[in-house]
Amino acid sequence: MLGAMGTDSEQVEARPLVLVVGAGINGAAVARELALNGVSVVVVDAFDIAFGATSRSSRLIHGGLRYLERGDFALVRESLRERAILLRTAPQFVQPLKLRIPVRRRLGGLVWSVLTFIGCERSWFGRWWLRCWPNARERGLWLVRLGLWMYDWLAGEPIGKTEDQDARPRQTHVGSSEVSSQATFRWSCEYFDAQILSPERFTVALLDQARGLTQQHCRTFAVHTHTLAKLDGSQVRLVDRLGLNSEVVLQPDLIINATGAWGDATLAEWRVDSQRLFGGTKGSHFITQNRELRAALGDSGIYAEAGDGRMVFVLPFGLDQTLVGTTDEPFEASPENAVAEPREIDYLIDLVNEVVPIARLTRDDVVMSYCGVRPLPFSRADSTAAIPRGHWIEENTSGPVPILTLIGGKLTTCRALGEEVADRVLARLRLPRTASSHNLPLHDPRLPPDQQFATAASVAELIDSTAVMEIIRHEWVRTLSDLIERRLMLIFNPRLSPQHLRQLATVLADEGVIRSDQIDSEVATAIERLERVYGIRLSAQETSQS
Repeated sequence: MLGAMGTDSEQVEARPLVLVVGAGINGAAVARELALNGVSVVVVDAFDIAFGATSRSSRLIHGGLRYLERGDFALVRESLRERAILLRTAPQFVQPLKLRIPVRRRLGGLVWSVLTFIGCERSWFGRWWLRCWPNARERGLWLVRLGLWMYDWLAGEPIGKTEDQDARPRQTHVGSSEVSSQATFRWSCEYFDAQILSPERFTVALLDQARGLTQQHCRTFAVHTHTLAKLDGSQVRLVDRLGLNSEVVLQPDLIINATGAWGDATLAEWRVDSQRLFGGTKGSHFITQNRELRAALGDSGIYAEAGDGRMVFVLPFGLDQTLVGTTDEPFEASPENAVAEPREIDYLIDLVNEVVPIARLTRDDVVMSYCGVRPLPFSRADSTAAIPRGHWIEENTSGPVPILTLIGGKLTTCRALGEEVADRVLARLRLPRTASSHNLPLHDPRLPPDQQFATAASVAELIDSTAVMEIIRHEWVRTLSDLIERRLMLIFNPRLSPQHLRQLATVLADEGVIRSDQIDSEVATAIERLERVYGIRLSAQETSQS
């Protein structure tokens, strides 16, 4: 039985068969879309479901307000449309969120915005303008209001509610309120976007729904985590990295490379001749329980401008935490090695203290941090902000099996990308589209929202609940880290203790996922990952307090 919980055991002989390599948000969306249209699918990931950028994001479903400055209206329009779809079809995951933009001065940023729009901010004139007016990048009140008006117009369908006009839904409040003549930021503009607290659970729900759809259509669906996909001619060998499952050999009709920032490395391992496609940037975040900051936020977030012109989010996270992010720096190493560096955390802390000085945030207030690598396209742009943020599909048909590599994409547009990829696949397989996910509801199959961020008092109750058993049995859990990081979301609970880890490892052993003699090593590995990847240090004191 060992290993079976993380690998579906269905036969994979049905044709046509599509192999999706990468179980992040985009791979899962593609798998669901194909399953919805009766295609047999096998999903493989070298790590775990939602292991990469999916679980290391800012957890926003948004249209990309700042993309307007670069004239990417098509991406903003698509993102806003997809935001509306997710709010309607996945309300258990996606909720409206009011955001405030603090503004320092009435005028400013207009010339720099024009230069950015035409791509000349790095030209000699742009550099000269910045030398003459060091604050030229700072966006003024009228520019922000103009951007919000355009955002509102592109959205069309309203979300959120205001208290005026009989509480009818409204997209944004493009008007502004003056805070204080003595405040650093004299105005605050408001608008609505949306937040997804658990993209990890969202991704699991997509795969779970895909499995149910294939059962309805009597098709094949399988998920293999911690498994390598080795391409050998027209065959693919699935090799279990944990050494618990026997090798599986597939002969797929088509392969989807949805490995995100690992995309180039994946093609290289398959010996596929390809130009460089990816040039990922790292984005770091941290979470704090600073009470003054959380009280200042209330139920709204802040979208603030740092001194270098980058926009940073300060967001309510659960009942008493705040999520701050993100940075945007080139990253050339393997994505699994990305961690939030002290200088990045200091950068974000400085911005928070500038916007909400009452918080007096310090490094000691940081509960945990994380860092993800965006699967952006390779670009020679001087600025990471200038790298396109849309998505597209790169086809490689030189080998015996066609390969579609997914480039770019974000949480908000996962459904649209899945739909686009499915259309391409169905056309290549000469199959008709029979259904659409446009109105397909999505629910968390096992963990309701009120349990996803267990309070200190309820961690033990969650561990003892039947939901944990169901998650282990049905959600492809193979390691203790899978369970605490991307199924139960316990890494976000500051009272998580070694005792909790041992209890969960024991449950995994009882369920046959690991051997009983692996409990100690699983706990040790999880503790090491918590400190190295998330900056979380568990102590014996936390055990006694729990």
